[in-house]
Amino acid sequence: YEAWAKSRNHSYDEIEKIKDELRMVAMLHDIGKVAIPDKILKKPGRFNDEEYEIMKTHAWQGIQIIGESQSEMDLMAIEVALRHHERWDGAGYPGNINLETGKLLDPDNGLGLKGEEIPIFARIVSIADVYDALISHRVYKDAWDEKQVLDLILEQRGTQFDPELVDLFMEIMPTIRHIRERYPDPE
Repeated sequence: YEAWAKSRNHSYDEIEKIKDELRMVAMLHDIGKVAIPDKILKKPGRFNDEEYEIMKTHAWQGIQIIGESQSEMDLMAIEVALRHHERWDGAGYPGNINLETGKLLDPDNGLGLKGEEIPIFARIVSIADVYDALISHRVYKDAWDEKQVLDLILEQRGTQFDPELVDLFMEIMPTIRHIRERYPDPE
């Protein structure tokens, strides 16, 4: 976010405020997973189609947990929880849904939001989420090495991810590496 905001000449005070809020909100991006059954959430292999459809509901479940927006930070949390799996090309989820029911408004046209329709904070968290998920060990997969992860992110530039944000992400890799070294994954 900081690199993006600086490129748009946002004020130092605004950058610091939003950066701190986004840091907190980003930690809640998958809060909806508490509503996903453990037999799916902790499954050591790939999901079948039915399990994947259930897992995808975590984005909508997240906004149900967060509740109504009472502040700008709440709105940011809702946007990030709901939209962090949207894709730049429109092939993500949950797409245009009824926020009360979680159901697609137009089931025959289930395409997700695309491009700048996706809120900026969700686009930022999307890249960070994929980076973290792939570079970290999970119960269902080994950690990838950094080159593999960065190659995938570059490959998905303009497809899954906002091209400008991918470029900024690559520019700040020394900072990201420093953070990973300072806060390594627990073994």
